[in-house]
Amino acid sequence: MQPIVKRLRFSEKTRYQIINIKTKTQIPTYAAICRWGICYSLAQDTVPSTVPQVFDSNLEISWETFVGDTGAVIPAAVIQFCRQHKLSLDSESIKRQFELHLARGIAYLVGLKLSGIEELIGLALVDRSAKPEIETKPSLLPIANQVTAKVIEPSTFQSKLETKTEAELNSESIKLVWQIPDKVKAAKRKKQISKKF
Repeated sequence: MQPIVKRLRFSEKTRYQIINIKTKTQIPTYAAICRWGICYSLAQDTVPSTVPQVFDSNLEISWETFVGDTGAVIPAAVIQFCRQHKLSLDSESIKRQFELHLARGIAYLVGLKLSGIEELIGLALVDRSAKPEIETKPSLLPIANQVTAKVIEPSTFQSKLETKTEAELNSESIKLVWQIPDKVKAAKRKKQISKKF
């Protein structure tokens, strides 16, 4: 999938907000904070206000650095958001929505007054979308709470997205889920152990 922008640019205010989040959460890179921000904004059910964007800071992030190992998920999520809200799907409109979501998401994260990465991870674990598709197995009906969830493999996601019709895409939403890195889990355990002593 084509990059939405070649380089991410920021206002001085947004740059300061990113630094604030980095200091409080100890996330090592600006790109990771930006991914959190845009995903948090896309999870909201409202279109960002069309305020003029001023790119007056010296902070820039290349597209490749920004997407990291997420591949086409973020561009697909922005396009899906535009489809769901019946926004124009030309490249300029998608770029505009991307920039607005990026700025809004970072502002939202700052507004949450996060005190650590644990709170940020908690945001990702909250399910804001509709309940996932669940198939019950007939042999398990008498047994309470025995269900299996339907899972789409990441490797087949892109091919499934390309074969869907526009009506099917409009009816579905993309849910972004993060995995907690082992380093974060280990740091959390060390913190809990040090508090006991």
